[in-house]
Amino acid sequence: MDKILEYVDCWFGRFRDAFGTCSLMMVKGDVSALTLSHLYTAAQTGFISAVAVTWIVIFTPHLRDNAYMLAAVTALCVAVADLAMHPSHYSGFSTEAICTGIGAGLLTFAFTRTKRKR
Repeated sequence: MDKILEYVDCWFGRFRDAFGTCSLMMVKGDVSALTLSHLYTAAQTGFISAVAVTWIVIFTPHLRDNAYMLAAVTALCVAVADLAMHPSHYSGFSTEAICTGIGAGLLTFAFTRTKRKR
């Protein structure tokens, strides 16, 4: 049961990082421009990337203890999910997806490093 709770915690953490970053990147930081459509798309991106990261963590358990690698895997999964979910709102085909992935990776790193040990 502890393992299941650990994976659920991993999923919620990665969803939080991806959803927050994606919703801000879509509106270019202007929170007043957020709509339900933006939040729905950000939730889809967050869900897909969180599932992908959690599956990777399930099969490579040591990854959860390494903040750098977890942040890198999160950044990659969020960038791919964002690229698949919607077109870029910036110039360039993948500019927004890359920025969103980097932002989510930085959030993951920050939250992982500051999380208190149980």
